Amino acid sequence: MTERLPLPPRDANVEQTVCQYCTVGCGYTAYTWPVGGEGSLTDNALGDFSRPQPSRSGIPYTASMHNVVLRDGVPHHLVLIPANDSPINVGRNHSSRGVTNAASMYASDRPTRDRLQWPLLRVGSDLVPITWEEAVEIAGGVLAGVLEKHGSEGICAKAFDHGGGGGGFENNWAVGKLLFEGFQTQNVAIHNRPAYNSEVWGSRDRGVHELHYTAEDGHLCDTLVIWGANPYETATVFYLEHLLPNFRGETREEKRAAFPDEPESEVRWVVIDPRRSASLEVARSIAPDRVLHLRPAPGTDVVLADAIARAIHAKKWSDREFIANRTDAASWEAYQKGSLRTGVPYATAQAEASRITGVPVSDIEKAAEWMARPKKKNVRRRTLTLYEKGIIWNYRNYDTVAAVVQVSAIGGNLGRPGTGCGRQGGHQEGYVRPGYPGGRPPVNVDQLLIDGGGKAYWVMGTNPYRSTPRTSEFRSVIGRRTASLTTAIEGKGPVGTRARIDAILEGLAKGDGLFLIVSELYLTETTRDAHLVLPAAGWGEAQLTSINCNSRLLRLYDRFMDPPGEAKPDWWICQEVAKATRAALGAAPQAKQFTGWTFETAEDVFLAGGASFPDNVVSEEEAEGLPCECYRGVTYALLKERGQEGIATPVRQTDAGVVGTKRRYTHRFGSADGKLSWHAADPWAGYPAELERDVTGDGAKEHAFWLTTGRNVHLWQTGYHDRHLPTKTEQVPLPYVEIHPDDAKRLGIGDLELVEVYNRTGMVVLQARITEAVAPGQLFGLQYHWAGTSNALITRYTDPKTTIPWYKGARVGVRRVGPVSAGLQTSPRSPIDFGV
Repeated sequence: MTERLPLPPRDANVEQTVCQYCTVGCGYTAYTWPVGGEGSLTDNALGDFSRPQPSRSGIPYTASMHNVVLRDGVPHHLVLIPANDSPINVGRNHSSRGVTNAASMYASDRPTRDRLQWPLLRVGSDLVPITWEEAVEIAGGVLAGVLEKHGSEGICAKAFDHGGGGGGFENNWAVGKLLFEGFQTQNVAIHNRPAYNSEVWGSRDRGVHELHYTAEDGHLCDTLVIWGANPYETATVFYLEHLLPNFRGETREEKRAAFPDEPESEVRWVVIDPRRSASLEVARSIAPDRVLHLRPAPGTDVVLADAIARAIHAKKWSDREFIANRTDAASWEAYQKGSLRTGVPYATAQAEASRITGVPVSDIEKAAEWMARPKKKNVRRRTLTLYEKGIIWNYRNYDTVAAVVQVSAIGGNLGRPGTGCGRQGGHQEGYVRPGYPGGRPPVNVDQLLIDGGGKAYWVMGTNPYRSTPRTSEFRSVIGRRTASLTTAIEGKGPVGTRARIDAILEGLAKGDGLFLIVSELYLTETTRDAHLVLPAAGWGEAQLTSINCNSRLLRLYDRFMDPPGEAKPDWWICQEVAKATRAALGAAPQAKQFTGWTFETAEDVFLAGGASFPDNVVSEEEAEGLPCECYRGVTYALLKERGQEGIATPVRQTDAGVVGTKRRYTHRFGSADGKLSWHAADPWAGYPAELERDVTGDGAKEHAFWLTTGRNVHLWQTGYHDRHLPTKTEQVPLPYVEIHPDDAKRLGIGDLELVEVYNRTGMVVLQARITEAVAPGQLFGLQYHWAGTSNALITRYTDPKTTIPWYKGARVGVRRVGPVSAGLQTSPRSPIDFGV
């Protein structure tokens, strides 16, 4: 245990960065200085520590904010504390994720020493270190051989497409340039789903990019709708600093200044979630009469959204001026007939919606009233809707997302301060790539690989053995196919790199073997089946840029330490493999696809990506049509100058310099004609065929529970860092499932005992947490944990319009296994304890 923390001296190196974890994008300041010197309690770079820090206004500095790392090969102290000048985490606030930023960095005397440091090559059952020269030659040689013999169809990949830790515009541009411009393959899946798709085409096709609101809108709204999101646990600082203060009445003066002529209104929240989340219960503890909780049956959110919109329309609360002037007239007519069902009597339509969703008609109408009924003097209500995985990973992804956006549109709640309908976000964003060479719906790459397709599979910065649907089946098939190739080349006795490449290509030609490359920070579950493992540099070890989701602030993440060993940034890895592939192709026609790889610095890659965006020397109104992430004209120097304030994308270039966009769709939408296009959803026809037996037939007796999935406040993604942090493993030592007390009693399950959760797709053993957070007959399973994942139970169903899985719905059975050892029963309860 650390009894005393060193303070940075006044001459310590000071760099700006942004938290590597969630969507919020809290600003951080990195202090580094050589080991051996430090500041005193009163003379240091932080402030006066001669007395205890004030509880709310003091400088937070704990053991998890300190580490000893290498910088330019020399041991340095590292201190990472919340920035005092960030517009996001005002007052140096932070979450349980951000507080461990320093602890997560590589250090030779901590569990993070498990970081990958050298390229590894599979030789039989072992992964042995090799040089980068050999690694990129093998990768390039094998990929070139596959491309020549099997074409782009032989190349498959699963890659990150985000910002934050390990991503950013720099790495994303290089990954896209390699896969789409070089290999020209459409067999690419995004890190947490089986295809290369947008989770929100249903919004973008309306002309509404999912990131268009600003944090300020959380201060100014009259009604906040949290739909399929849990910001307290997954966007903590955004919830505590930008949403909750408005609910508590702490932003009244800000509202009066922004809208001096508008009547004030009590702030109300509508929370739509099958579970009693922490986000809901915190608000309920403040003012339960101003919180409405709707719990739709799994997969029925599209029906609920259309029913709320029908109520708004029928009760004449819609914004008719907005609809007439800013939306497409032809699609509006189709939307009324289809989604709003105006040809069916109102009472009949609402009764059917209530029967399907399980939500009373009175609650549907109350939600409509709170979201759209004008205030006094007929002033439009300002409603901000935030949605996340509970919507985008729901049944009928496309129709559901479109329906939720259209509830906001029918009330005129887009493009005005205090309004919007967008994603909360999961991680920060940094998307910039050449165009995807495929179409819609995109290829289900997971299924392609399971069916024996593809010859080479490159996994970049993700862990599909934990993150993909049907993890057990996927891992089993990929493991068998990679082992088949390993067996095929055993005993060949290749001498030299070229001979090894030839042996691999010969082995691939004779069966369904698969050559697996993984670029990663650690040896994850997926790397254990890899033939080639490439060590990647992470957050803090390379310069990166990203935007956060709630305000689209583009900021620079400085490099403040060395990567471990020979680890390299992803853009560098892609560049070297591209060069090696071109060399291996020689005079082959595909060689010309691998040109333009002349990047010497991270900024070179950043600028190349920026140049791919459209011309942005445009007016403020025309800028509404620019891609959300457009940063053309921005340089690292500009970002250094702007610091934590950053610049909000999309940017436009003017005579006065580069100008950001605070709030989108004030003037027009992102469609070709600038008008919002309505979508008439397909009629409700029940559940997909592969689940119908479980919903209505005998399977419902065998599999008595509906399972939904999600995250825990303390863990991030698949736990790539967290599994190496004692504070995290102690907080959540096992993957768990929440079960209602009535169900637990009926099955004889005790709190924190182990249970087997199963269906025809898979089986996983989880720790039972007995809580009223879930309704009787429903379960909530932790999605990502190094010791198991509820993704093993997710069906093969994907939305036929988008190839997005239904992560949030599966029929399962539960069987008691028994107690766990006393040492693992110390896991704390969920943030909201219901006293069970």
